[in-house]
Amino acid sequence: MKNIWTIMKKEFSRFFKDKRLVLALVLPGILIYVIYSFLGQGVFDKIGKTDENYVYQIHTVNMPDSFKAPFAENEKINLIAASADGTEDVKAQIADKKADLLAVFPENFEEAYNAVKNGTSTDFPQVEIYYNTARTEGSQAFALFSAGISAFQQEVTPFFLTAPQDLASEKDTTGMIFSMIGPMLILMFLFSGCMAVAPESIAGEKERGTFATMLVTPVKRSHIAIGKVVSLSVLSLISGVCSFLGLILSLPKLMGGMGGVSAAVYTAGDYIMLLGIILSSVLVIVALISVISALAKSVKEATNMIGPLMILVMLLGVSTMFSSGAAGSFFWYLIPLYNSARAMSGIFSFAPSAVSVLITIGTNIVVAVLLAVGLAKMFDNEKIMFNK
Repeated sequence: MKNIWTIMKKEFSRFFKDKRLVLALVLPGILIYVIYSFLGQGVFDKIGKTDENYVYQIHTVNMPDSFKAPFAENEKINLIAASADGTEDVKAQIADKKADLLAVFPENFEEAYNAVKNGTSTDFPQVEIYYNTARTEGSQAFALFSAGISAFQQEVTPFFLTAPQDLASEKDTTGMIFSMIGPMLILMFLFSGCMAVAPESIAGEKERGTFATMLVTPVKRSHIAIGKVVSLSVLSLISGVCSFLGLILSLPKLMGGMGGVSAAVYTAGDYIMLLGIILSSVLVIVALISVISALAKSVKEATNMIGPLMILVMLLGVSTMFSSGAAGSFFWYLIPLYNSARAMSGIFSFAPSAVSVLITIGTNIVVAVLLAVGLAKMFDNEKIMFNK
């Protein structure tokens, strides 16, 4: 145990005394927070918003005076009467984003409207509305115009009215969003953190020749392997947590201040289960990358060899978007990393299974131990460790 702790202290000392390596651990989280926050404030402030003093120019053809009443008191709307012959010109202006909206009422619209209203006709008159969704002012003008004429539409069809009500609670909304993107992002950030430290620690030392010095010491190879895996797991976890916190803190701004999304709906038990899954997942990822790094002759070669594994981990995270939370056979929780994504999805969707979480953590620990044993065997192989 003393030798393992010595190896761990050596790794911690090497990383925390190098400002560049420390910066590499925390910088991704800072960048994620800053960039995503600016994206949320900059992009979403532009999308769907117009100048407060903007007056929407709505062109109308054959619009009855009685239908103009709802718009008379709205200072943001300016109704412009147009002739039927000029509709093509106005539509061209809308297509070129130079006009907001065109509403074309059929001739004798008011008579047809009253006939339907009185029950003497079932031939509903149709109003053609033209606008450009690529123009923010056009979409806003359409919303205002539709709201203005909705009262008349309800008079024509009094048989039933619809009153949409969104029954999704804050908990439901949060669970839906987090269960879809949470596992993917967590695995991605954890893998990125492992990529930042593991190849340099093993392949880098092999490349510089310093690993050979460690191997000739009386320390057991298994102790070196365990010390490397545990210390790299701690460092990777720090990087992954920084990135995840950066995302969570910037998420409200990134989503444009969308209501109904809050991480506060999760309980302490949920976070404890999530922490257990994250810790066990880091052990597996670090062990996998360490084994690959031990096979490589340089950091560059190790990075290239790890590329396919990174793609696989990302696909495992994305797979939860197409599955139903934690439901399914317990067999799926015996597959390393996929079990982590599936179990995290269940936690985020408020359908955690204690058994599945325990199987996931246990499986990941067993796999990590087996990989650490394999890494120790590789350390005993001079052909691998000395690039012979």
